[in-house]
Amino acid sequence: MALIPMVVEQTGRGERAYDIYSRLL
Repeated sequence: MALIPMVVEQTGRGERAYDIYSRLL
């Protein structure tokens, strides 16, 4: 599960992607 947010952060949209990921959790 931690691998998904890590990859998203590499793309540069870690802030927005992380927010969506947090909502899914």
